[in-house]
Amino acid sequence: MHLRLIPLFLVAGIGLSPASFLAQGPELTSWLINTDGATGESWINGQLTPSYNAADVQLVQYSDANVYVTSFGIPRYATAPFPDGNPSQASMQDYLFQIPRVPEVGPTGGTATGLGHTAVLINGVPTFNALDAFSYQNQGVWNQNAIYFENAGFDCAKGHPAMGAYHHHQVPTAFSNSLAPTSDICDTYPSEALFTIDPDVHSPLIGWAFDGYPIYGPYGYDGEDGTGGIVRIETSYRLRDIAERTTLPDGTVLAPNQYGPAFDELVTPPLPGAQPTVAILGAYVEDYEFVEGLGHLDEFNGRFAVTPEYPEGTYAYYATVDEDWNGAYPYFFPKYRGVVVTDNFGGGGPGGGTGGTNVTIDEDVMTYDPLSRVASTPAPRGWDVFPNPTSENAVTWRGRLPETYTLFDAQGRAVRTGALPGNTTAWTLELPGPGVYILRGDDGSSARIVRQ
Repeated sequence: MHLRLIPLFLVAGIGLSPASFLAQGPELTSWLINTDGATGESWINGQLTPSYNAADVQLVQYSDANVYVTSFGIPRYATAPFPDGNPSQASMQDYLFQIPRVPEVGPTGGTATGLGHTAVLINGVPTFNALDAFSYQNQGVWNQNAIYFENAGFDCAKGHPAMGAYHHHQVPTAFSNSLAPTSDICDTYPSEALFTIDPDVHSPLIGWAFDGYPIYGPYGYDGEDGTGGIVRIETSYRLRDIAERTTLPDGTVLAPNQYGPAFDELVTPPLPGAQPTVAILGAYVEDYEFVEGLGHLDEFNGRFAVTPEYPEGTYAYYATVDEDWNGAYPYFFPKYRGVVVTDNFGGGGPGGGTGGTNVTIDEDVMTYDPLSRVASTPAPRGWDVFPNPTSENAVTWRGRLPETYTLFDAQGRAVRTGALPGNTTAWTLELPGPGVYILRGDDGSSARIVRQ
């Protein structure tokens, strides 16, 4: 397993009461926060090339109700190339995600996921669902399974970018971490990916859905109560037993003009340079059906279970794989069980999350420090500074910025003052040499900045 985990410290000696320590649960401690200045890297023209974009999560802030995660969407594991001709690279994004700390069960039947990001992995990289935005004859009836149609365009870590926004549609392990790889790209362009499957231990917590429930890798305890040993957690979705595509999984009988392609038909997605692909059973998401009790998981691809992070149990989703450790439909989850924070979607709802987010912070928050496990002094959070700590000579200051500011050094001396244009929402703040600084705005809020 290649997760860069930071060990928990004991309560004693770090200035936290037991109550405040216990309040810092996995929704805070699981994030891979960039504390060493690591940047992304990509395979370009056969060479592993630094991207100079800061990797992993940049900042984690929280209140009693929510966790706010700032990320550029750049992993520290190697990305690219994308052999299907995708000209894009993993590019720096502007993500601020909001994760509820106490999830609430949503409407009966859940909320379907849409196009764009559906969750965020612990390294700040989003997940997408099984769809790729195309359907047979553009009718929206038989929707292409991205894992099948886009397999040739994934890098070794099973990710790819959409207009620069790097993401994963399936378990973020390397193709080489499979008993029967569906791609040989890792032979030439290896990547560690987010983690490595180990069938002898419980898989790690790898991300968070936008309804607040955690996402685990594919191995867990057989019994929901933590008994039964470690097994591959199996989905309850399976391929339908159909000879032709004339009905939907819910039994709906389609009109002849809505029939899907034959299993041996060659179809060509409406993309420049797209190659004809055989429409095998499984090429479309409507080829799958849910069968209650077939596997360990429910219709959301989750269950209530004991996990290492939750000894008392929690509801969780799983990134499911087949017996060869290749992604198994629905890969992450097809719909949300809980109440979704829709501001996480750039377009305001599921299906609108192909760019940034609409999250703003209008409550008091604290900044989580992954090194000391001590939160900073709470302040009205109209803005944040990231990356923090930083090894650079400047940081990005964004949000509802004040009109004027003062930057103090560790001795309390004012080393920089300035005025900002009205209605400024982003500002590059230059820092003197290495040290600890306090940034204070005329709005009364402040932040501690560390330049390494």
